[in-house]
Amino acid sequence: MDVDWTLVNKAKNLAEDQLDQPILKLPIIRDYREPLVAFLRPGMKVLDVGANDRALKSFLDRSLNFEVPYKSMDVDRSHEHDFYHMDEIHEQFDAIACFEVVEHMPPGMALELFRRAHELLTPKGRIFVSTPNVYHPMSFWSDSTHITPFRIRHLAGWLATAGFYRFWGYRVCNLNWKRRWRYWRYRGLLRLLNLDFAPGILVVAEKG
Repeated sequence: MDVDWTLVNKAKNLAEDQLDQPILKLPIIRDYREPLVAFLRPGMKVLDVGANDRALKSFLDRSLNFEVPYKSMDVDRSHEHDFYHMDEIHEQFDAIACFEVVEHMPPGMALELFRRAHELLTPKGRIFVSTPNVYHPMSFWSDSTHITPFRIRHLAGWLATAGFYRFWGYRVCNLNWKRRWRYWRYRGLLRLLNLDFAPGILVVAEKG
């Protein structure tokens, strides 16, 4: 698809104002699914994009003391899904999960996905997008199927281009005591080299 880069840059600048801090200052969460669990309320509908084996449904069932309607979309037909293309979906959702998907797409395809997700969300609905942290030395480059590296503020900018207007950013890392000790030991070097120990990032964006 054609991309209006002027529009992208304008939206990116607006989105970056909300996440305008060094990567090492962003809050850390242990699991990229935590903000989704915290957001959900009884009866909210969830769409899982790039659902793979629908493991998110099992996680939600374990984490919530109430039920939420869950549907999945994936182009891979090796698992059974509700949808196999975004154009097949003709209902609205309160939350859309897109975990570890967009790094496998060219930027224009990711933007098309975000625009379609914006159409499918209810007012004040939110999309939850996780991707490898490009400030981590190996996270993005460890998989040869990764195509597009998204910096956290740039990811928010792409979402802003798709129509989202409010953003939250997180770093994702399960910090056990060994990782905490390593971070404390090497924190000065990390700041000097503008690197991060957290392998993942998550951006949450809200529809107006």
